[in-house]
Amino acid sequence: MYKARSKVVSVEHTEAITFSVSPQSYLPSTCSVISINSKTKLPIMSDNITIIIKNKSDQVEQFMIFNDKPAYSKEVGEAWTNVWGTSPGIGAQHGSGRFGIQETFYAVCGMEPKALAKDLVVSTSDYEDVKLGVGEQKGTDCLLEIVDGGAVFNQSKVGTLDKNGSFGIRTDKYDLTKYKNAFCGLGMKSPVPNIEDVVPVSVWQAKPNQAYQITPKRIYYISTGDYKAGRIVNVAEFGKVCTIDFTGRKETIATVIYNNDLDYEKVEYSFDS
Repeated sequence: MYKARSKVVSVEHTEAITFSVSPQSYLPSTCSVISINSKTKLPIMSDNITIIIKNKSDQVEQFMIFNDKPAYSKEVGEAWTNVWGTSPGIGAQHGSGRFGIQETFYAVCGMEPKALAKDLVVSTSDYEDVKLGVGEQKGTDCLLEIVDGGAVFNQSKVGTLDKNGSFGIRTDKYDLTKYKNAFCGLGMKSPVPNIEDVVPVSVWQAKPNQAYQITPKRIYYISTGDYKAGRIVNVAEFGKVCTIDFTGRKETIATVIYNNDLDYEKVEYSFDS
């Protein structure tokens, strides 16, 4: 009846990277990182959005990517941002890498040994593929339950949410004092090549008897660094951050230049020729 899927979100990269994104004007995205030199057969993705990073600084840099926090219903309370993916080192002066975003979304949940807090690396114990409400199509509304001491989604009780651009997570009745470290949130595909794990990108404490509504955004952030995927961070604490906003855009490529002043130039948006 229940199917929990254990996911690993920690990743080490040793190759140069390429990423792609499939844009739909009303949807946010899921990140996928592909090695430029990889000979492994990869899933075919169409209509991808591409974020190109050009390192024109005098030093090798690693870059991290984050999602802007979705819009939430007030029941969510405090929500956290997780590292979505981290590139391997990109060469100085003329190195480049690519992040790719396939726009699919997941409700995620889990049970951590301690409360959510900055620098905690969060791992999902279960996820559910969700659809966002669009026009007459209703969004997915998942039910989170506590089973054998773990947070899981009941696949037999998936409902619908009548809110455009959104999906929902409902929580069952359970003892909050006993399961205070249960969490849920938004997840996206892992940035690791050929790994189908789902990484949490924004999470919050899952309280009982709640009905959460989540509306993802098409806004992303790039920063230098080498944190593990799933690590909770405060993006505002990073010195220099590049904002990439695909909201309402039809372009499929964003080019980010990191210059020798260790800063980002204006993002250039274009179409795939």
